[in-house]
Amino acid sequence: MTLQIAIVLATLAVTFVLMALEVTTPNAVILSALAFFMIIGILSPSDALSGFANEGLATIGLMYIMAHAIAKSNVMTHFFTHTLGSGKSEKKSLLRLLTTVSLFSPFINNTPIVSTLTPMIQKWCKEKNLAISKFLIPLSYVTILSGLITVLGTSTNLVAQGLLSKYHLHQFGFFDFAVIGIPITLVGIVYLMTIGYRLLPRYKNNNVDSIMQSHSDYLIELSIGPNFPYLNQTVTQAGLGNLEHVFLVAINRKGHPMVPATENMTLKKNDRLYFTGSVNEINDLLQIPGLQPSTQQIDMRDVTNEHAHLVELSIPDSSALINQTVKSARFRDAYGGVIVAIHRDAAKLNGQIGRISLKAGDDLVAITTNEPKQLDAMKDLHVFNAQLARAVKKSYKDFLPVLLLMGAILIATLKMTDLFVALAAACVILFLTKCVTVQDIVQAVDMNVLLLVASSYGLGLAMSNVGADKLIAHQLAVLTGTSNPILYMFLLYFITNFLTAVLSNAASLSLMFPIIVSAADDMNLPVMMLAMLITIAATADFSTPIGYQTNLIVYGPGHYKFTDYFKVGIPLNVICMIICVFVTYTVYVVL
Repeated sequence: MTLQIAIVLATLAVTFVLMALEVTTPNAVILSALAFFMIIGILSPSDALSGFANEGLATIGLMYIMAHAIAKSNVMTHFFTHTLGSGKSEKKSLLRLLTTVSLFSPFINNTPIVSTLTPMIQKWCKEKNLAISKFLIPLSYVTILSGLITVLGTSTNLVAQGLLSKYHLHQFGFFDFAVIGIPITLVGIVYLMTIGYRLLPRYKNNNVDSIMQSHSDYLIELSIGPNFPYLNQTVTQAGLGNLEHVFLVAINRKGHPMVPATENMTLKKNDRLYFTGSVNEINDLLQIPGLQPSTQQIDMRDVTNEHAHLVELSIPDSSALINQTVKSARFRDAYGGVIVAIHRDAAKLNGQIGRISLKAGDDLVAITTNEPKQLDAMKDLHVFNAQLARAVKKSYKDFLPVLLLMGAILIATLKMTDLFVALAAACVILFLTKCVTVQDIVQAVDMNVLLLVASSYGLGLAMSNVGADKLIAHQLAVLTGTSNPILYMFLLYFITNFLTAVLSNAASLSLMFPIIVSAADDMNLPVMMLAMLITIAATADFSTPIGYQTNLIVYGPGHYKFTDYFKVGIPLNVICMIICVFVTYTVYVVL
């Protein structure tokens, strides 16, 4: 092992640790690694920037625009309104949902599908008194599985296309992934309807036991204004000591916390009150005259007028809000609202809301004057529940994005032109017909994700430049033996899948790609087979909420715990690995 190889591997190891510990954003970590490689001469500036001039990256950007147009059109809302059914049979409704979603996800990016359907399912489960936790993890998992049917279904597939082009290899055909995607989707649905269904917890939106289980996880901070009718009266006299689903845990007076808050404590002007409990009770607290969110001083008449409403939000893993405090994020200025509650699974939140550092997967409850769609379009937030409902009007523009996407797919499948050109033409038509605006395009394209994808290319290139890819490929071959390709494929799949859980889909794929290019020579295996293997492994991580973005989207609304993903996801990880290894080997080697 040369000194350069040791430096690259050590730097990558530090990168893994920093990303796993969430010390800062993934982009900051990877860009720092690229900068270090440039400083010591392992990467040239053109090498480090090579990922930004990539057709696969541009195709991902175009897909964001198409998916945004489809989500904006409400066509999925129209369609799925009739999919769930009457709710008389929970399992039948789940089966209808999963089979229908599996038809959409191969052709539309799975993130907008899950973002659009989550609040709809949330509302439906509440109306039918069904366990929302039985629906949302399966929704996320099936969009991931069925997204592997086509090259367009997941962003990871498109990253793989870019890597194949970069290494001057033949690219995947539009339905090449179907040979794996269809079997794992079918088996995945069967698993989720049987074993997975039994392993899933039963949490309901309006179940009192569920609310009480999460009782200590919600932190609600309110302050007493001058018009509070119970000034200088006790907690009991103010009626704050016996609330059904929220509990007054502390009072902060002039910077001095009084914990625990007792029923005989006297309430004073400017006291800050800390409650824990259910989101459903927050609106009732805000109706008490003189109680207001203490993170910002606002006119509480805004809560009851036609423009302001209570919304439940979540922080996605690509959000710029991660590691910012509520105060430093300037939530009111940026998003037109004020945060009144924060929920984080497996963590008891203490102290002032304004000083809490936000993390991926956090649920926020906010008073806002923005429409839910406006908030959702900001990319830093996902909207799950909004009290303010809006009538949906049908228009020809609802169906134009879907028709254009189908046309682009057909043209690319018939090889009349490549996918990038077809999608670019479709996006131009959307712009000319005003289905999308310049503002929509800015909101739709997630620059955090694109930056992560583009910068990840450089990590793999650094390994190639110093020969680390060949060293790792050779050592893996020595470990398994060159006469045991199946075991070698299992090892490649496992390593890639593990890296995805720690890093990101794009980063793990970019790191493993040069290794499998070298491994193809060492093991005398088709490079396209290994490319498909690690592409699927980089996508199909179900064991953690951070393994894939859709898992994180449903984390809060489903009231899940981290261990719920582990219990349901690990068996599905293993199932996908077994199917993927044997089917790819059969298709590329045996047949």
